[in-house]
Amino acid sequence: MNNNIKNVQEESAENVDFSNGYIFDFNDNGRMINVYGSAWTGKETVSFEGEVIVNKRSFSRKSTLEFSIAKDKYEVEFNMVDMLRGELHCTLIKNGVHCKTLKKALASKYQVTKKSSWKLLILFFLGGFFGYTAVDLIIKFFGE
Repeated sequence: MNNNIKNVQEESAENVDFSNGYIFDFNDNGRMINVYGSAWTGKETVSFEGEVIVNKRSFSRKSTLEFSIAKDKYEVEFNMVDMLRGELHCTLIKNGVHCKTLKKALASKYQVTKKSSWKLLILFFLGGFFGYTAVDLIIKFFGE
């Protein structure tokens, strides 16, 4: 069996909260590669042996970070699969070969469900109503 195929693994989804963000740890033949993705700011960081080697901000659903360690070229791909559940897949690619994919999702209390979508819709309209009313009152009291 090909060694590259043996290293292809997939882990099940884990829960994440907004304050800690998405943290993925890859072990490639003793090389610990730590990957972080913020759930708030879009900041993505790759660290090797405790030192940040590449970072950027991305607000798209798919993103790639490229870096090299010794003579090996790596890519880390972020793929936001489900926006409502906050499910993010992080894939490590070494020299063009898929090594491992890790999946994490937001904890259930942060996920948008049918029940919570109604609450969001009601809050959206209430915010619009009170915002319009506040601006209307300011214009009446202070003039145009």
